[in-house]
Amino acid sequence: MNSTMTLVSVPLLIVGVLLASATRSNADSYRFEASGPASIPDGSGALRSIPFVVTVQDPNDLIITGVELELDIEHPWIGDLVVSLRSPSGVTTQLIDRNGQVPFGFPGPFGCGGDDTSMVLAEDALTLVDDVCSITETPVLTGRLRPHESFASHFGGEPSGTWFIDLQDLQTGDAGSFLSGALILEIEIDCDGDGLPDECVCPGDLNGDGVIGGADLADLLSQWSLSSVPGDLDGDGTVAGGDLAILLANWGFCS
Repeated sequence: MNSTMTLVSVPLLIVGVLLASATRSNADSYRFEASGPASIPDGSGALRSIPFVVTVQDPNDLIITGVELELDIEHPWIGDLVVSLRSPSGVTTQLIDRNGQVPFGFPGPFGCGGDDTSMVLAEDALTLVDDVCSITETPVLTGRLRPHESFASHFGGEPSGTWFIDLQDLQTGDAGSFLSGALILEIEIDCDGDGLPDECVCPGDLNGDGVIGGADLADLLSQWSLSSVPGDLDGDGTVAGGDLAILLANWGFCS
């Protein structure tokens, strides 16, 4: 099967908008897509790695607080498959581990013999992917399912870089292909670098665009000597030299 892949990264929100407010701690979601088909080597355990290129601005101020993965795979025996998500830093989460494989009884040592996946792997899903096996329903793995291992090991990490879905087929006789996937990252601001989301203060960003620059300076000067206006950055009741000093001291991108 043709293993040529097209790669598309589509952020749902622009980071410049995400960072617009003077204080911010709300999470926003970004979606990155990859499509195939891309054949999975049959029975060898060799990796087929599917890349997702994640690019967001100011990566040192942004952390991951949530992960979901949409995954469509064509395979006539899903019990052959091991599927993992690997972050740019090398942190790996095993999402599927030879679904249904048990030493004896049903489905047996070869795992679940159902066909195909078309699912969303999500931390809040009620059903664990390990608990799903059918030989009559296609796709056998569908809807929202909880991954074999939690996505939590990725929380607090930086989002930007190349992520991978790693696919392995560990049993000969049934070949399959990756069809498509979508990595959804929930991203928040981490201003103090402790790996936890928190609010960032951006004094002087009067127009809320995440940057203190000429437009903010013009706004402040237009409010000179006025009281009860946003330009009163030091809270002394009047826009004056102290407020100008604060604005100039924070010139540039908010942090």
